Amino acid sequence: MSQLIASHAFTATVDYSALPHSDLQALFEQAIEAHHNFFGMWQAVVKSHLGEETCEELTRQVYPTLASHEGNLRTVFFEELNFLWSVMPAIEGMLTFAKYDPSLLPEQLTPELDIATLSVDSMVMLWNTSTLTYVMQTGRWTDLLTERYGQDLALKMERDAWLDFGGAEEDLRYGLRAAGAEQGNVETLLRGFQFAPGEVGLVDAVFDLKNQEHGFITHRRCPSKERFGESNRARLESNCVLCVIAMRLSGEMVNENIRCRPVDIPPYREPSDHACKWEYWME
Repeated sequence: MSQLIASHAFTATVDYSALPHSDLQALFEQAIEAHHNFFGMWQAVVKSHLGEETCEELTRQVYPTLASHEGNLRTVFFEELNFLWSVMPAIEGMLTFAKYDPSLLPEQLTPELDIATLSVDSMVMLWNTSTLTYVMQTGRWTDLLTERYGQDLALKMERDAWLDFGGAEEDLRYGLRAAGAEQGNVETLLRGFQFAPGEVGLVDAVFDLKNQEHGFITHRRCPSKERFGESNRARLESNCVLCVIAMRLSGEMVNENIRCRPVDIPPYREPSDHACKWEYWME
């Protein structure tokens, strides 16, 4: 993607509808790539814990149509994308930067979709829906593993997927690539996060850049908090621990001298209007 994105003035949120159509197409294709690679990471995690045979069995449950498509993950991605689009009227609150409008996309989303003919607003909607398609794999795996092997092992494997097997760093790498630089300072990091599909596509983030070496990220909402905040504190705590480690690793990936601290995460000391807040600075 063009490095021109990173030459624009920094803003707390990005107006993705102002991006060139070609950049939005690239972001959509990147989400498909992220879906494919995250599939591979989960395969590696499950094989490492449970063996190849069990991995194949569980994969058939998480991706029930994969075998019928002869392992074609792009086709599976579009099936999952189409399912999310079909139920979007009931889950439109999950959209973080696109505003739901049923007229923006065709009723059926298939690999034959000619995205070059879509409007910019349609592409923004398509990208936001595709980011959810990519990242929601983790929930399906964790739910199934919890049912089969108990929550403790399932949460350990989820943390492994994001941390030990590189899911969090890979997600940021997509954003950095889109923003035009993979190494730099805190501004580089925040610009990368603004295009990381598992960040802006999931948590409704706002970015406060004080200067090139100091900034904050606020997650105004968190699906994990919304789903598990009252019903499953252990799972929420596991996901918060995951984020504490992943956010630190993300900074160090851009520059070994970037430091990170959670300013505000559950459980909150005072009532909060956001899910969590993070501070980054150069040491």
